[in-house]
Amino acid sequence: MSSANQATEPEQQQEEPYHGSSGTGSLVLGATAVAAFGCPFLPEALPPVVRYLPLYLVLPLGICAVVWGLPDLWRAWGTEYSSPVRARIGVLLGTLAILAPLVWLFFYLGAG
Repeated sequence: MSSANQATEPEQQQEEPYHGSSGTGSLVLGATAVAAFGCPFLPEALPPVVRYLPLYLVLPLGICAVVWGLPDLWRAWGTEYSSPVRARIGVLLGTLAILAPLVWLFFYLGAG
């Protein structure tokens, strides 16, 4: 008899808010990669390790920014509660950090 007393209306499933990562890691990595481009313009009194070592980290930091940001964007794709702005900016900065050395290398080898 208890089964006859159950409501016949289907239960509504509500979409839960997005509780994933906010993309801050991607943003920090992308901003760090882009900021490393300015290290050669630091004062010459600093040792060369401080001025030129970050240039070797631009490409790995850019790749990490894209790799960390894309899953956040994919997880937030269909939800209306999420705003993965940090992940988008991190992926954009990471992409710029990847493309800039490649474009420089293309023009350097093409001009030489």
